[in-house]
Amino acid sequence: MNARHKLILAPMFFIFLSCVTGIIAGHWALLSPWIYFLGVCLAAIIFFILSKPDKFIFLSCLAAFGMTIFRMAGICTPDYSDQHVVRFCNGKSHRISGTINSLPKKYPNKTRYTINCSNIDTEPAVGKLILTVYHDYSKKSVRSLRYGEHIILTSKIRAIRNFSNPGGYDYEFRMRLKGITGSVYANFHNIIQTGGLDCSFVALTMRFLQRTRFRFSSTVAIASQSTDENPPDFFAKQARAVLTALVTGQKEMIHESTRDDFSKAGLSHILAVSGLHMSLVGFGFYSLFVYILNRQPSYVITGRAKKTAGFLTLLPLTIYAFFAGFSPSTQRALIMAAVFLTSFLIEKEKDPLNTLYFAACLILFIDPGALFSISFQLSFFCVFFIISGFIFLGKTLGLPENKWIKRICLTILTTVFAGIGATPLTAFYFNMFSMVQVGTNFVMIPVIGFLCLPLGLAGLVSITFWPGLAHLLLTLDIHILSYCLQVIHWVSGFDWTWARVVTPRPSEIIIYYALILCLGFAIMEKNKRAIYLTFLLIGAGIISTGQGMLKRFYPGKLVVHTLDVGQGNAAVIITPDGKILLIDAGGFGGRSSFDTGRYIVGPFLWKNWVYSLDAVLLTHPDSDHMNGLCFIFENFKVRQWIKNNGTSSSLVFKALMHMAEEKDIKIITPGPDPCRFSWGQVRINILGKDPHLGDNDNNNSLVTQLDFLSFSILFPGDIEKNREKELVHTKNFSLQSNILMAPHHGSCSSSSELFLDAVSPSDVIISCGYMNRHKFPCRMVLQRYRENRISIFRTDMMGAVTLKSDGLGYTVKTHRNN
Repeated sequence: MNARHKLILAPMFFIFLSCVTGIIAGHWALLSPWIYFLGVCLAAIIFFILSKPDKFIFLSCLAAFGMTIFRMAGICTPDYSDQHVVRFCNGKSHRISGTINSLPKKYPNKTRYTINCSNIDTEPAVGKLILTVYHDYSKKSVRSLRYGEHIILTSKIRAIRNFSNPGGYDYEFRMRLKGITGSVYANFHNIIQTGGLDCSFVALTMRFLQRTRFRFSSTVAIASQSTDENPPDFFAKQARAVLTALVTGQKEMIHESTRDDFSKAGLSHILAVSGLHMSLVGFGFYSLFVYILNRQPSYVITGRAKKTAGFLTLLPLTIYAFFAGFSPSTQRALIMAAVFLTSFLIEKEKDPLNTLYFAACLILFIDPGALFSISFQLSFFCVFFIISGFIFLGKTLGLPENKWIKRICLTILTTVFAGIGATPLTAFYFNMFSMVQVGTNFVMIPVIGFLCLPLGLAGLVSITFWPGLAHLLLTLDIHILSYCLQVIHWVSGFDWTWARVVTPRPSEIIIYYALILCLGFAIMEKNKRAIYLTFLLIGAGIISTGQGMLKRFYPGKLVVHTLDVGQGNAAVIITPDGKILLIDAGGFGGRSSFDTGRYIVGPFLWKNWVYSLDAVLLTHPDSDHMNGLCFIFENFKVRQWIKNNGTSSSLVFKALMHMAEEKDIKIITPGPDPCRFSWGQVRINILGKDPHLGDNDNNNSLVTQLDFLSFSILFPGDIEKNREKELVHTKNFSLQSNILMAPHHGSCSSSSELFLDAVSPSDVIISCGYMNRHKFPCRMVLQRYRENRISIFRTDMMGAVTLKSDGLGYTVKTHRNN
């Protein structure tokens, strides 16, 4: 890297680093943003007086750090007014008046919007809410609410809350970054459309984009009905959803199994609107403008056609970025394209790394919360490693002279460099590693990226001017995509093509990136210090990995995690010698599509470096205990499944039985005689119910007791008073335990005095949902616990409850500190 390049690169790199540091510092802020800002200014003045650094770099970095820490601290420590919607999140119904201020996100059974509140009941209100409108299938078509439309509805306002588990996804924080603090739910017929519309330029533009999106989606739907299958098969339907995502950025209609197939094949990035999309749109419009301007003699004589075309291209690029949802990856691609076009117009040398830093800084200035976006992180690191990889290649090996071989090498190396940059982040967020991503990208990027995407964009442009051509192009596109999806599904069906990986810790991600950069620099510059640092980083990585494995396989204590899964149960037990038992996995029934196994239990296990489960115990086949298990069975090695003698007609239960047979999982069904086995010093006693005794499904729950030396904990499932009475008189099964998992989530039909006297617990853990419709735990039961001097731990109030025992005593820690 020459001196001139270093001078150009250094300021932008340090400004970017200052932005990142300021945002992270602001995220951890505990005091007023002004205190941090004044402190930074004071420290900077002292540093400037003592060291006298380069003024431009210093002042730019100071401004970047101060601006981002101030903005981020303001987001993380908001001062809500008395009129803010957060004051109305009290579980009561309110008459809400507001304006739609987002494009709709359409899911299979619902549509989501963001609304700006103007009034709640009779009082003025400010703030944003998520509005979820459930589809009314009795009506064939229900039009979407329009951007800028004024509506009135009556609904309870629910506070945005996390499932509070160690290392869990911070949904509350992500929504707060967008200014959203609550959510409301309604059916379309419950919404009053007042007819009021915002007629500002922004609202008119967004409504135009919304109409264009709707026309495109409708044309794609009609085109999909023209496929060979009528109605279309699964792949044809998913081809329609994928085509919509490719062109408009709307990925909500893509089925989870299709997303998984793309992840397993290493092709998830294709679904994100980013550099490939922007370059195709930019190239298309640039070529069109050049063609038109070259027909004008004045532009031909002066030679201004190309520069004018470059300037004009910025407008359709910006419109398309907003049309596609304006995600951080789209923002980055737009800014980089704008910088490159501007450099072309002013005839300045283009530096891709400097442009990338500039794009990242601009995004973070506008939206500091973008730093925590998966889209921003993946987009930045992939592009950074692609650019850095080719700089490294140019200084070491170079590329072949043959044009076609060079193109093939560029395609393969781009995938390799992007994979190097994305690997730790995909492992951290998705716990997935594709073994075939180089091969699949080499085949699918030309087909999907350079054939299907241009066909889709051409269909989008021609909808207004030539609907027949648009229908033909989109029908052809769906045919091609359908075959592509079948190939991707076939490839991802082989176990050797992908692997689930545990979640790396942040320190290990930093070590990985530092190691790759040091290794590249050492080879490129033959720098001895970089070589020494490379070996040091390898040693640090080995030590960090060793510590993680030691903690996973030899914890030395019995650890019981009662996870916050809402209105349900899920507990992870880790024995002192590393054995893993999962009791239930939570779940939601009804219209909810939230998968507790995919989004809570599975990620928690991976964050604790768990690949396989020695046993899974299902207390009884109710949705709030069972539905999360499908994902667990599919993605973890389960050695044995312990279940009661009950069955269920639900699709989930049938799927579990099918997977158990397919994966050769041993099924154990305890009866009325206690089933006992030991894992080292931990003894597990499981008691079923006599199937001939008629009773409800809750009373058929398995009752499990774990004993570790002098410590014990009881998991009674959802048993009620009748079963509790039976258990008290059961021989060869002692109920006495230090910790009790509250029966049936603390309902009034459980936790009888007789049962509590027999168990005699010191503490009780209640697993229940926040402000759940059953109103669990029951006040009478809570009072009973208090009268028996039993300490109460609730997942709805305190989040996950983690218990650790050395066999003599125990400690209890909650994820929330209240």
